[in-house]
Amino acid sequence: MEMDKRTPIDRLNYEGNLDPVVGRLCTTYRVGEPTDFSVIDVGYEDCNVVIATQKDKYVAKIFSKGRSPQDITRYSTIMEKAVEAGVHHPPLIRTADGGVVYVDPQANSLSMVLMKFVEGKSFLELNRAPNAEELQKVLEQAAKVNRIDHHPAYLFDSWAIPNIQVMFDKVREYIKPEDIALIQQAMAKYSALPVNDLPHCFVHGDFTKANVLNGDDGKIYILDFSVANWYPRIQELAVITANLLHDPDNPMSLRDKSARVSEEYSKLNPLTTEEQRCLYDYALAGIAMEFMGAHQEKYINGNDTEETEFWLNLGRTGLQRELT
Repeated sequence: MEMDKRTPIDRLNYEGNLDPVVGRLCTTYRVGEPTDFSVIDVGYEDCNVVIATQKDKYVAKIFSKGRSPQDITRYSTIMEKAVEAGVHHPPLIRTADGGVVYVDPQANSLSMVLMKFVEGKSFLELNRAPNAEELQKVLEQAAKVNRIDHHPAYLFDSWAIPNIQVMFDKVREYIKPEDIALIQQAMAKYSALPVNDLPHCFVHGDFTKANVLNGDDGKIYILDFSVANWYPRIQELAVITANLLHDPDNPMSLRDKSARVSEEYSKLNPLTTEEQRCLYDYALAGIAMEFMGAHQEKYINGNDTEETEFWLNLGRTGLQRELT
């Protein structure tokens, strides 16, 4: 099949040079004349642009053509709620009328938000897992997120663990038989969990290496709330365990990582006995979803990138380590 290869700019409902778009954006947000900008290649949604001006450095998130106005309002509202709750998120810049979202009428109504640029590196860029001190800071942010009193409208996220069967049906034909057997083991364990009966709350849902930034100021910043939903609380911890703590050079098992995350998080936001019991199997399903999601990006969406290969390797090695 012919794959739809996409760059971040290709995701936009816009064709042409971004220079005038960036110029109007800077004027609208009153951040000074742009001196330079560059598109961030990491990620599969939207188009993120780093902008330097005479005043400071910023990141613009220009929303993809797949996002409806309702989706954009949902996302911007969630970002505001997170900042209000004290979550370490890049500060939002507001327009002259006090809004967060800017719609450019001269660029096919592109919608975007602007944030301060935070100096630091994601754990994907660092190519490692957080150390003990950093993990504690990550879990502090997770606990803050999970206490946010906000129940957004449901948004389907193909990578979300509860959609594991949907993802499997979609990508099965692209997966090697020996890998299918591992995925099915993880799926069987997940299907036995009392997911609907577990405590639910507001969940970021994507505490991955790409979305957790180790700031130069010593703080941990949480990026990209685009797939936040009302989920079982341990979904947050399952992603942290399966993805953020993944380290091929560390012999610690997923079960031991689950226990460690459960213990540390419970000091901030106590988990129930049932949540503690279920976390390992939930995290195992998270590894399977990373593996299958990477197949979706590579073979269906045409994103045959270094990042996709990273998620493929993470999923395969993680499942092999736990199930063989």
